[in-house]
Amino acid sequence: MSKRRLPSPAMLVAICALVVGLTGSAVALQGKNSVKSNDIAPSAVKASDIHKLAVHPPALDLFKTKGVVGPLSTASKTPVDLGGPSVTVKVPQGGLVAIYARVTGQVNGGGGNASAQVHLFEPTVLPNSPAIMQFNNQDPQIRFTVPGQADTGAGGVANPARGGFLVFSPVNPGKYTFQLRFSNPGAGAATFSNAGLWAGVVQ
Repeated sequence: MSKRRLPSPAMLVAICALVVGLTGSAVALQGKNSVKSNDIAPSAVKASDIHKLAVHPPALDLFKTKGVVGPLSTASKTPVDLGGPSVTVKVPQGGLVAIYARVTGQVNGGGGNASAQVHLFEPTVLPNSPAIMQFNNQDPQIRFTVPGQADTGAGGVANPARGGFLVFSPVNPGKYTFQLRFSNPGAGAATFSNAGLWAGVVQ
């Protein structure tokens, strides 16, 4: 009977080297049937490697905005809800709320006491509805909010370049709904239109 010859040590080394050379050093990916971010080495993928429609950045949602075309009319001497506009924002701990408004208003009749006012209301932050705009003319005029004037009853400004945001600091985190309200504290007939309100959270 012939003896079975075993491969020499040199032959075993050569076979192992051949197997390693053919298979390479494969590493299992974390993603199953997919590639995830931790499967890719830093700086390994360049912009030219990505199809222009393959990546969709999240949509920015920095400000909430609402508008009411109107016209809105009131004879109330105290601020009243005429249907908005109103905007709700979610404020985190330590967050600030920035408010911007634009309204066209006029007051007809009433003599020197005639006036029409726009107020900003929020049940916990601004329960007293301070005046942020005032109109004393029978011709339609546009007004914009002015920083620092939500507690002085100032009349706003006609030039948008001089307008700006009113900033508030709610005590507690949560949802806050800001609303424009309207009044006619003097005499005459107050009318408002094209009322717009913007609210955003600043951290």
